[in-house]
Amino acid sequence: MIILAFFIGFTATVIGALPPGASNLAVIKARVKGSYQDAVKLSYGAGLGEALLALTALSFGMVLQEFISMNYWVQYLVAFLLALVGVYFIVKKHSQKNPKPRKQSQYFVGFILSFINPPVLIYWVVVFSLLSKWMLSAGPHPYLWTILLLAGVFFGKIATLLMYSKFGSHIKQKSTSSPNSLNRYIGITLIVLSVIQLVKLVVS
Repeated sequence: MIILAFFIGFTATVIGALPPGASNLAVIKARVKGSYQDAVKLSYGAGLGEALLALTALSFGMVLQEFISMNYWVQYLVAFLLALVGVYFIVKKHSQKNPKPRKQSQYFVGFILSFINPPVLIYWVVVFSLLSKWMLSAGPHPYLWTILLLAGVFFGKIATLLMYSKFGSHIKQKSTSSPNSLNRYIGITLIVLSVIQLVKLVVS
């Protein structure tokens, strides 16, 4: 019964992480412009961020859900920021010069993109609310159950992002498009996600 917690965390994470999001696109870009090691580092950071986000939802889910539902400006702000970042990628021009790049921790980038993500937080709140009855009957080892669940979340996120990394590798090998084309693709995807978020808000 307890070991099932790992598979629940793993499966729920894969389902939630399959749609293209900020961390998914960052992994693709890291693989195209950098190396496999950069994509792996970013995936580990995102896995940690996702696990902490799931723990936050598990611990304070109802409070956070009530706050977000009562303050629609938070959701509109997220949609606006997604669109803003998308526009930035579209208008960003890749320089032909090769200045010395600033050292940036891929672990930290992955963690931030995964942890600061209100829509995913809401997703985990919904998941845990659906599992609430089962969680109450999970047995006399709640701490072990939680650790295994979060381990499943961690490895589920990594597995999904490494799959996206393979897609980035395919783009790197087959595509002859410029870095500007990749930036436009990322920007359009982020804007589409923003529009979807706004439509969901209007409909609800």
